[in-house]
Amino acid sequence: MATAWTPRPIRLPDSHLPHTSESAWQCRTCSTAWPCATAAEYLTQNRCNCGANSYWEKNGPRNWHVGPSCYTAADAVLQQAADLRASREAHPHYPPSHYYPPKPHRPKWPQPAHRHTPAGPGDIRPGTWTWVKPGGLHPGWGDIHHLAMVVWPGLPKATVWLILDGTVHDVRADHLILSGQPRKNPARWWQWTIAQHLEHAQPEPAENRTADQLELFPGLKPV
Repeated sequence: MATAWTPRPIRLPDSHLPHTSESAWQCRTCSTAWPCATAAEYLTQNRCNCGANSYWEKNGPRNWHVGPSCYTAADAVLQQAADLRASREAHPHYPPSHYYPPKPHRPKWPQPAHRHTPAGPGDIRPGTWTWVKPGGLHPGWGDIHHLAMVVWPGLPKATVWLILDGTVHDVRADHLILSGQPRKNPARWWQWTIAQHLEHAQPEPAENRTADQLELFPGLKPV
């Protein structure tokens, strides 16, 4: 009578796990150096930073570090804490909206009648639609982008009208980016911040040539 068919296991069988109590690991079933031929089919070999071989299960979370561990459990916890701290500092965020701090008072206006679409770099006027980047508003408004209209452009801060609730805010111009860019092949200046646009539009200071003229004409007196 034919034997019943059994599916091939997708994870390393426990019978082929290593004996780790000895210096040279051996397979529990084959009594040969681990990983044995059976175990090798389920493992991916890597190399640890300390130089020792490590094996990771292809279809499971288990892994093995051959030889003495190169770090302690306390080292792993400290490294994980350092990684989490660095991640939070690099990507700060506020908790969900019901944990936001209370919103301070801001004046509310009806939507301004200004209408303006930038035609080139530096063309920022009242009525320009922008996105306020996270961190540009008080934490009470969250850590998301907000659509806002520029009411009064300026440096270092510009006055904007928030479409969400009609409040008016003074926001740093480097936290404002343009909205409504063309979908196909937008010019690079569409990616500029409002601060970059306003700095681009500022006239260059007139060059003072008085000192050069005095060197060329020693007898000349400045007026």
